[in-house]
Amino acid sequence: MPEPLKIAVVTPYIAQDEDWLLQCQQSVQSQTYPCVHIAVADGAPHPVFANAPNTRHVILPESNRDYGNTPRALGAMLADSYGFDAIAFLDDDNWYEPDHLERMVAAHLTAQAPLVACRRKFRHLNGNVLDVTETAEDEFRHVDTNCWLICRPAFALLERWRTPKLAAFIGDRIFFQNAVRQRYRIVGVNQRTVNYRTKQPGHYRKAGIEPPPGAYTVPQLRAHYASIRAPAAMAEIVNAIGFYPRIM
Repeated sequence: MPEPLKIAVVTPYIAQDEDWLLQCQQSVQSQTYPCVHIAVADGAPHPVFANAPNTRHVILPESNRDYGNTPRALGAMLADSYGFDAIAFLDDDNWYEPDHLERMVAAHLTAQAPLVACRRKFRHLNGNVLDVTETAEDEFRHVDTNCWLICRPAFALLERWRTPKLAAFIGDRIFFQNAVRQRYRIVGVNQRTVNYRTKQPGHYRKAGIEPPPGAYTVPQLRAHYASIRAPAAMAEIVNAIGFYPRIM
């Protein structure tokens, strides 16, 4: 029998709602496959993680304001240095189903692929299920940050979380596109074992309800994408990552 994979779950977090942090933290503690939680405070440490069992708590001196990319990259670098065999990511407003890692590892062992990707179960900000999906995700043409299991043969990709801050909003798209460009094999898991609180207004409208307070507005999204597409910004992004990213 092969030795179990030594897995780290990296969570970058900020001054989030305490109930959300607890739900995130407890979902990692409840995994049916053993793992270690690396929680990286992006400038604002919280006691939810300070004394949690099987957790390594890292505190950065100030917020990096880049949608978790810097603390995510640092957490991944530590996991590599500590000798973990695989890394998963879980943002502070989301949570796993108890068998999430077990399913991801099973897919990896069956396919011997260095990258495993699953799909999301979209949630209202209040936690209720939204009966919506994304076509690109369903067809594995996009993988959200929270849906990866990255095994050691693909650890060279972890550097890609270090994107220019002006591209931080599309960091997950850049990571996925880079993995495809580098021709890493990706195996998909069909089950939706990541519970994802969405801020995307399109998800709510697709579900037939109004976006709640805290969700993005259409003008906000347009402003984000316009700033990324600006010629000077895009030139900086391409220079840093080595290719022209698809924004949507």
